[in-house]
Amino acid sequence: MKKHIGNIIKFSFSLALGVGLVYWSLRGVTPEQRGMIAEAFNKANYWWLLLLIFFGLSSNFFRAQRWRLLLKPLGYEPNYWNTFSAVMIMFFANLAFPRLGEILRCSILAKYEKVPVEKSIGTMVLERVVDLVCILIIGGLLLLLEYQRFYEFFVELFGGNQSAASQESGPVKYLVFGAFAIIVIIGLFILNKKHGFEKIAAVVKEKLTGLWQGLVSIKDLDRKWEFLFHTLGIFICYILMPYFGFKCLEETAHLGVVPSMAAVFFGGFAMVATQGGIGAFQIAMQKLLATYGISSIIGLSYGWISWSVQTFFVIIGGILSLIFLAVYNKESEPV
Repeated sequence: MKKHIGNIIKFSFSLALGVGLVYWSLRGVTPEQRGMIAEAFNKANYWWLLLLIFFGLSSNFFRAQRWRLLLKPLGYEPNYWNTFSAVMIMFFANLAFPRLGEILRCSILAKYEKVPVEKSIGTMVLERVVDLVCILIIGGLLLLLEYQRFYEFFVELFGGNQSAASQESGPVKYLVFGAFAIIVIIGLFILNKKHGFEKIAAVVKEKLTGLWQGLVSIKDLDRKWEFLFHTLGIFICYILMPYFGFKCLEETAHLGVVPSMAAVFFGGFAMVATQGGIGAFQIAMQKLLATYGISSIIGLSYGWISWSVQTFFVIIGGILSLIFLAVYNKESEPV
């Protein structure tokens, strides 16, 4: 009962945070600027957004096959289309409730492919570890290639301005990092008072050990290079999504691969910060694109366009996958 209450509180907080961020992002928008956002939606070239959807769909094809590779050493080879449908439904269910999708996709394979839930859930540990490492690699590359823009992004996020950001010795820089340091110190103080540093250190050690064990377990896979190939395919598709998404607006059409990597990195964290990424994703895109000289209104417009298209795709894909599972498996049953 306590667990259910905790999940409901987390869901309510995440949703409330998302709604609050939507209000915060739009609170200073004038009627004229609202008209500019509506105009951006009207003039957007949605043919480019079809490519965004295509690569989003392709990433799930890679993800489904990667999952099948993880299940094979356990003695299970689930039907590809059932596995793919389970992945599609996972993202759909996560829109409604955090982490519901992970449980639901495992339940689907248990129902249609007789894969025990506890075994399929175990494979998600490795998946999460690998995905986290890939995101961190993208972040590391961005830090090397775009250090100044990284700094400008955080200045924008905390309400600074780009002119201040361009001055390395300016006071805004110290205010930003000072505020971040204060937040960290306060957080550590609260955690220490509540749990004690020894317990915190033990939890951190346990998490890091689990991450490392999950990562090195790749070497035990029979087809490890195929696993890495599908992982690479997933993240190439993720980068191509904003790359073609940017082309839907004239003001962002010139942005290339590196800004697309930045959109994946910051957008990825924004999508898990609030329920379905609402509010957080739009703000992340607005602040990120500002570092590339894109106006605040156009950046916010792109954030809403991209989020709306992706969310629509996830909803439609999830519903169609639910229908497909029922029809496909009914036809597959022996007469």
